[in-house]
This record gives sequence, structure tokens and C-alpha cells, in this order.
Amino acid sequence: MDRKTIEDFEREHHYTLPESYINFLLISGNNPQKYCTSYGDICLCSLEELPEERQMHEMDKYCPEYIAVGWGGGGEVLIMKQERDSNTLIVTSGGNLLSKYITPKYCKFFNDFFAGWAARKCPANEIDSMYD
Repeated sequence: MDRKTIEDFEREHHYTLPESYINFLLISGNNPQKYCTSYGDICLCSLEELPEERQMHEMDKYCPEYIAVGWGGGGEVLIMKQERDSNTLIVTSGGNLLSKYITPKYCKFFNDFFAGWAARKCPANEIDSMYD
């Protein structure tokens, strides 16, 4: 996995991935699940899984400015804004995937999540805090 592969993927799918998620994919070797094995039902997407998640949640129709980067076993969807400098991981329920509901009233926001989490060697307690 390298930046050129990611850039080609973005062009092909018309995505703008956040730099923090790109760096996480590079650090994980595009195998984010190796960081999630002890985190219960949390799954983070590899590059190849992103289009399937986007299609499954009908994001092009309901919240095109976001990208789903993972999910939880309780129906949660982990999303980020499709902006290069976006650093906020947002946890919401699948039923709230309308742009107007992606607000603090309906979602949990984790600022600088991927950049900081990867720099700290991906501690489990930070994934667990999503459900507190």
C-alpha cells in the first residue's frame, strides 16, 4: 500500500479521503482490522471496503459529503467528512445518516482521532470510549 494506490483509488471513486485516515491506512498496511482485534464489534474499513460501505448506507443520496470508514456491531457507522484536512471521527447510528442529523445532538464526535490514535499505538481504551 502506498500513496499512489490511494490517489488512484480516490480518482476512480471520486472520493476525497481525510489525510488522517490515509495515514492510518498506510500505517496499518491497509489492514486496519489488526488494530481492532480486541475491540469487540468495531470494524474499520480497508481501502477496498469503502465503496461497499458507501453504497450499503446510500451515502451518495443522503450524506454525500461524508465517507463511512467503519462500523460497530450495534448499528453504529463511523464516518468522516470527505475533506483532506478532516480529523474528526463521527459515530452515529445507521438511521441518522442524513446530513442534517450529523450533529452533536445525534452523534459522537472524536476530534483528531486517527492522527492521535495511530501516534499513540492505537490503544484499546480509546475505541472503548466511543461507547461511554
